[in-house]
Amino acid sequence: MLKETVLVNSLTANRVLPLALALGWSADLFFYGKAVGISLLLFVLLFLAAFGYASRVAGVSPRWRHLWLLLPLLFFAGMASIRANPYLTAFNVLATLVCLTYLLFFYAAGHPGSLTTVGALLLPARVGGNSLLQATPLVRQSAAASDIPGQTRRHLAPILRGLLLSLPVLAVFTLLLSSADAVFARYVTTVLNLQIVPEVIELGWRLLLIGAMTWLLAGGMVLAWGRAAEDDQGMVEKALERIPRMVVWGFTETAILLGLVNLLFSLFVAVQFTYLFGGVRNVSITGYSYAEYARRGFFELVAVAALSLTLVLGLNWLTQRESKRQLKLFNALSTLMTAMVLVMLVSAWRRMNLYEAAYGYTQLRLMVYLFMGWLGALLVWFLWTLWRRPEWFALGLLAAAVGFLGTLNVINPDAFIVRQNVARYLETGDLDVVYLNTLSHDAVPALLPALAAVQGDEELLPNPACGRYVEMPDGGTIKCEMTRAELLTEGLADRLSALSEDTSWRRWQSLNVSRYRAFYLLQGDARLGAIFHTETRQSAYAGRGEECRTGC
Repeated sequence: MLKETVLVNSLTANRVLPLALALGWSADLFFYGKAVGISLLLFVLLFLAAFGYASRVAGVSPRWRHLWLLLPLLFFAGMASIRANPYLTAFNVLATLVCLTYLLFFYAAGHPGSLTTVGALLLPARVGGNSLLQATPLVRQSAAASDIPGQTRRHLAPILRGLLLSLPVLAVFTLLLSSADAVFARYVTTVLNLQIVPEVIELGWRLLLIGAMTWLLAGGMVLAWGRAAEDDQGMVEKALERIPRMVVWGFTETAILLGLVNLLFSLFVAVQFTYLFGGVRNVSITGYSYAEYARRGFFELVAVAALSLTLVLGLNWLTQRESKRQLKLFNALSTLMTAMVLVMLVSAWRRMNLYEAAYGYTQLRLMVYLFMGWLGALLVWFLWTLWRRPEWFALGLLAAAVGFLGTLNVINPDAFIVRQNVARYLETGDLDVVYLNTLSHDAVPALLPALAAVQGDEELLPNPACGRYVEMPDGGTIKCEMTRAELLTEGLADRLSALSEDTSWRRWQSLNVSRYRAFYLLQGDARLGAIFHTETRQSAYAGRGEECRTGC
């Protein structure tokens, strides 16, 4: 229920709606048609300032102990202006939105520790849905307090509805009449081909987005002010609480299930100790190579770890325990199962280590490494909460998610991958420079030293660009085999050309530290400048799309 004190004063509505409209317009200014950069942090700061002012007008004070939620919010919003990796940027934007929903939900009431696991996962969707609903009374009160007479408002509403209903009807009849008469169709085509038509359509679309953003932000503010502490649990969570009372699932069934799963896991763990943890010799005896053994079942082991945690949580929620003895036995069986899952996780880590030693790092492999580390920490947290504070598991789940994404941001995945793979190259002589060229601008500060490391390597590798556009400096033939240094130089020169030709990243809204740093490092490198500024290089770009003519 909304607190009555929030909406009784028309001053609140008349202040909040203009602020929400200004935020909706600023979202259009910051994000529409622009790459994400410092705009995300600026928008979050602008929203926090507007929300703080509107809260004071509404007479709602924050719970100061919950303002620690600002730390992850500002961190992820700020990292969008530092990291250029597109996947990491998408994760940072998503994390910013999630943190913002948590801040709104616990701004004036409740406590994050009261959330269940399901509630923690569903909270962003719950806040978004309720924000759409909560804007309605705000708009209604603002309209009631406006200077428009009631009679005028009653006449205006039918007019607007009539216009909206007329649009699809007119579109259908215009299409049919154009098909029936060629002259009429020519006039219609002439009108639609006017330059102003697409501009009007784009303007309408942008106004629609601004309106949607205004509505959502206004509703979010009202939700934050009017939420009561007893509303921490949503309808889904309350419905889930009733299921264990309706389902007959006793302790005996759970004990049998956990016992059999533990037996299966014990057999698997015994095999792991014999073959995987027994050294290289035991792996060779099985007939598998390092890479084959590592690749075989790695993702399955990670899935088993995640599903096992889900299984124990589900049984803990569903099982009826009638005595302390049953509770302790359930916890013991769950602890044994979790301990063996941790062993499997170590096995999966070992498999990935073998795989990385054979082929080097990639973005997916690095993310899986970090995911396993934080999943292991979450399993340890689960064991503690199982015996001490079961209701605190959701907090650990949120902390693990924040920790995983925070670690990715801190280590700079693309630069880390380059450094690790170059170090492996110095030991093994194997380096996939084609893959390194696909990494984002975050990798450039590490790619330039890598270019120096591969100088003098005369091994020829297939050129993936052969048959498309890369030409020799003499302008004669296309070179379909290149050294690592040549491939890496071409990739860096392509990157510099792309940054030079497309200047949209230089807009202030798209300010990104990695992009700017990459551009100035590449521009200042004499090796790349010699390629980039030659007429041969320019003709090579002009010839993109040509088929490979010779040397393939």
